[in-house]
Amino acid sequence: MRAQRHSYDLAEVFEQIFSAAPWPMLMLGEDGEVLGASDEYGHGEIASDLPLRARAAHYLASLRGSPPWSAPQEADSVRTLPSGVQAHERLFLRRTPWGASLVVVDQTDLRQLQTSDLQTARLAALGFMVAGVCHEITNPLTSLHSIVQILRSEKQPSRELLDKGFDNIAVNVKRILDISRRLVKFSRVGDEPRYGLSVDEAIEEALYVLRQDDLLRDVELQYRRDAGLKVFGNTGQIREIFLNLFVNAAQAMAGRGTLSIETREAGPMVEVLVGDTGPGVPAEAVGRIFEPFFTTKSSMHGTGLGLAISTEIAHEHGGSITLRHTGSQGATFCVALPRERS
Repeated sequence: MRAQRHSYDLAEVFEQIFSAAPWPMLMLGEDGEVLGASDEYGHGEIASDLPLRARAAHYLASLRGSPPWSAPQEADSVRTLPSGVQAHERLFLRRTPWGASLVVVDQTDLRQLQTSDLQTARLAALGFMVAGVCHEITNPLTSLHSIVQILRSEKQPSRELLDKGFDNIAVNVKRILDISRRLVKFSRVGDEPRYGLSVDEAIEEALYVLRQDDLLRDVELQYRRDAGLKVFGNTGQIREIFLNLFVNAAQAMAGRGTLSIETREAGPMVEVLVGDTGPGVPAEAVGRIFEPFFTTKSSMHGTGLGLAISTEIAHEHGGSITLRHTGSQGATFCVALPRERS
């Protein structure tokens, strides 16, 4: 009789909470079982492919730890609807006398707006960056002009002078092409198809490119992987993120040192830590390293667009890139990308 009375009291409490809450809610027991869902009471409904109770297992998998939860927490959830549209939701878990309450806030429209704002901001920044481009290409163009003038001034230039001139031309043309390529990538709308892909495969493909360019010849690689981790994204764009980070690391170490890579699961995200044993990021540059055209490298090795492009790609995928550590022993960046959901 007491159990029936308790159940009746909870149902009454749930009804009052659901009717007052503006968002969908799940009431969970100490073991994580679903005691009630707001859409079953006609409250807090949102358009979705499945009722709240049927989505509970997906939401619980996005939370840290296991029931009973010891502390309140927040988490992000990404679901792919039958229509192919991604539903982005923010989860808020709070402890209650009967277990916990889980509030589900739909942020799909907000995420789409943020993506649109990112593109608008990117195009606005593009105008500002044009001035930077003029500055960036001035040095290689000046060098090209000088070597052409030298070659033209010699009626019969020596083989050594020709070789030196052609090498100079090749290097500076590559610099200009690199600036142009990165600028185009920075301005491109991120509408390429996305799907589940192995994060380790994207990393290996980026490492393969670096090995072909001999950038890792004298670099020790330490690779700790959580095998089988998959992210949701575009292979080419994800590979571009890691390629930029690995190139930065190799150049920071002047081709000698240790490149460390670690993949790991972090709730609904996959984290990839990329570290090097270079000189680290100067304190005065920490707040600017993700800005377009800002670089701590010499003009021969950097355009200042690699990290900016990588950051935009990560944001478009619902992820992020952060500088986790820097000092005299090197720098460590963390790439966080949404984990593929089954």
